[in-house]
Order: sequence, then C-alpha cells, then structure tokens
Amino acid sequence: MGESSALKKGLREGILDEIENTLTSGYGKKESLRALDKDLRDHYYSELMDLRRRWEKIYLNILESGQASLGRAFKDTIQTIDHLALLINRADYGYAPLFDRVQKIEGDSLHRVLEYDKNISDSLHKLSIEVDNLKESMKVTTWPLVQAYVDAINVDLNAIEDGWRNRMTVMKSNVE
Repeated sequence: MGESSALKKGLREGILDEIENTLTSGYGKKESLRALDKDLRDHYYSELMDLRRRWEKIYLNILESGQASLGRAFKDTIQTIDHLALLINRADYGYAPLFDRVQKIEGDSLHRVLEYDKNISDSLHKLSIEVDNLKESMKVTTWPLVQAYVDAINVDLNAIEDGWRNRMTVMKSNVE
C-alpha cells in the first residue's frame, strides 16, 4: 500500500513538473540544470584545490630531499593545476541566476555535457590515485619512478583541460 502512495506522489510531482515547465517554457528545468552545472564546477574546483595542497606538500618533500632537478617539473604541475582550477571556477557560460549577463544554454546541451562530466570526474579520481602512488614511490626514494609519475600526472592534467574545453564547446554550441 505504501508503494501505491509513493507511485501516486511520484506521478503527481512529475505532472506538476511538466505543468511548471510548460508554463515557464522549460525555464524551471533548464535553471535546475544550470544550477547543477554550477555545483559540479564548484565540486571540481574544490577537488583541484585539494589536489594542489597535496601536491605542494609532496613538492616541499622533494626539495627537502635534495631533488632540485625534479623541482621545476613539480612547479609546472602546480601552475597547470592553478590554470585548470581557474578555468573551471570562472566558466563564462551556463549560470546566471537573475540576469542573463552570459549566454543562455539550452537544456539539450546541458544533458550532453553530463558525459563530459563523467569523464572529468573519472579523470580527477585517477589523478588522485596517481598522486597517492607518487607519494608512496617517494617513500622508497625511487626518483626515476617519481619523474615518470610527474610526467603521467601532467599528461592527465592536460587531458582534463582538453576535456573541459570540449565541454565548453558543447555548452556553447546550442546557444538560444
């Protein structure tokens, strides 16, 4: 019996959502998707800032261990993380709650972007694992392996940036 009332409630809410979207020409649904986009960007930004803090600690350990030759590669990675975080945090599209000071994005474009979001999320998770592996290889002081991890992490950061740029292209492709 509880299942039947839940089903009725779900149908009622679905119908109310459809009425709202019809009366507002879909604005409510698009605004929800825009808010979701902003929340995802905020989440990605916080993950990158956490990664940056972890990376700085590793960088200081590298310098303290006398491996100055690796220092430049680590500094370049910090700069790449900063650039990517800024790019994600200051997106120039998608979310304008009160005034349309930026381009409007159609709902279909926002749905297509979810695939990019899944890939970016997976890439950030992979990056976090690689940083943990790098930290472990530093404990046993295998410096050539550390350099290989740094190179792989830089490749992954560039792939995330390319994915983000592709995501922006999809978002901007269907401007109302």
